[in-house]
Amino acid sequence: MLPKITVFMAAYNSENYISDSIKSILEQSFSDFELLIVNDGSTDQTVAVIEKFNDPRIRLVHNDKNRGLTYTRNVALTEARGEYIAILDSDDIAIKNRLELQYNFFRQHPEYALCGGHGVFINQRAELTNNSDLIVPVGAEKIKMTLLFENTFVNSSVMYKTSIYKELNGYQDYAPAEDYELFIRIAEKYPVWNLDQILVKYRIHENNISSLREEIAKLKLKAIKSEQLNYLGIPDHESFGNILFSILICDYKRYQFSDYHQLFLQIKSANRKLRKYPVREFEEMLFEKWFTIIYQKKAKMNALALLFNRDLFNWSYLNMRQLRKTFKLSLKGFGRLSK
Repeated sequence: MLPKITVFMAAYNSENYISDSIKSILEQSFSDFELLIVNDGSTDQTVAVIEKFNDPRIRLVHNDKNRGLTYTRNVALTEARGEYIAILDSDDIAIKNRLELQYNFFRQHPEYALCGGHGVFINQRAELTNNSDLIVPVGAEKIKMTLLFENTFVNSSVMYKTSIYKELNGYQDYAPAEDYELFIRIAEKYPVWNLDQILVKYRIHENNISSLREEIAKLKLKAIKSEQLNYLGIPDHESFGNILFSILICDYKRYQFSDYHQLFLQIKSANRKLRKYPVREFEEMLFEKWFTIIYQKKAKMNALALLFNRDLFNWSYLNMRQLRKTFKLSLKGFGRLSK
């Protein structure tokens, strides 16, 4: 009898942490799963650590050599037996009832294709850190809108339907941002969700893939931003994609207010035409992003004029936090002028 869930774990030189990851799955409150571990040509003791576990639900598959993350994740296209695929990276830890919570969600909401949740940071010793928790957006429309600006899922928390994963032909060549790109493609066709609960402990250590491949990640993320704008039919999507990327990484120094203003007008117009996102809610989100740019770039004397820009402003979008902070920026500008 086939398992309900395939828990997928890619492993490359994971000897220090994979034991904790495996234990967190074997001790789940939901037991109808297989744990599919794909060894991507590890050269340390990763395989030896895995083989110490004597549990028939574990299936260990070996790549013929080190193939990289995208290839390794796509082994699930042919090997996953479950109706659902749950991702857990080989250095992270799933909370005890994670699979049960997500399986129950899909049973109650069969129209959804993808379900994730919040996370907390742990250090190399699996201790909670002082970092803020990994809190992701909740609500189908909010998640979908926010995906345009940032990844709205903790990868090690996600579970998705195997049939849809195969329909979309799995991960594409965007590693180490291949998960974000897949989530975008899923959300373009199907409703997605995040449970308002912590599902995973995300480990921070010196060998995190995102740290080792930061420059490659930037290039891939820029390509993702460009493709998102191309999907909206926005001309010059590559140049605008770079501006959208600067919002993703919260680096507003390179571009001027006029650049962001032009990008937002293009996005606003495209969405009104295509109705990809609910118009009012999306334009309120655009206004919030516009406020963030004003504040982060320290507009000062021009702050209020920029905030009340007629192309983006609506009285119903404005809140006291935005108004107060913008007013303080303006006062600083006038204070400097009077000195």
